[in-house]
Amino acid sequence: MKSRIGEWLFRGEPRGRLQRGRFVALLLVAVLAACSDGTGPSSLVSITPASQTVTLQQTPNGAFLRTSVTLTNISSNPVVYDPCALSLERKADPYVALSGDGPTYPWATVWSSFCAALSAEAIARIPQSVAPHSSVTVPVNAPVSVTLGQSQYFDGSPGTYRVRLVLQTDIIGTARLIPHDLSVSDPFTLVR
Repeated sequence: MKSRIGEWLFRGEPRGRLQRGRFVALLLVAVLAACSDGTGPSSLVSITPASQTVTLQQTPNGAFLRTSVTLTNISSNPVVYDPCALSLERKADPYVALSGDGPTYPWATVWSSFCAALSAEAIARIPQSVAPHSSVTVPVNAPVSVTLGQSQYFDGSPGTYRVRLVLQTDIIGTARLIPHDLSVSDPFTLVR
């Protein structure tokens, strides 16, 4: 087999078949190179925490996790986010399997924001658009809950956390929800 290929490449076949074969080989190499992981589809957004390490802040109303994330639209389309639709996810210990409500194991939602429907603050927080290649800072203000029995329970315990934003984009005139795994921040650590 080797000798046939060598003869075909070096001895020469009729000029048309050889040129066609070389063209197909070069085209195949170019297609395979274009499909490598380095050039595969990428995320539409980047969500970066303000700090890699966060501590709880004590207020007269109790302890709060107060931080922010920077949402950067790295796509060519506008991205819309809702400041009232964000959640905090905690990475579970390897031996604890929590039921999933969106995030995949080992992540579990421990807090979701809630904006009162008629408050002035909620009205001011209508969904906002982030232009292509621009950024916005989104505040996170999660109170430590002392009520047990909630399906989502943020007790302020140290660990690895991330913020999830509900995002959508407009692709060819159609609104599309950005998948959960592509709309979460880089992880950060809560310490005491």
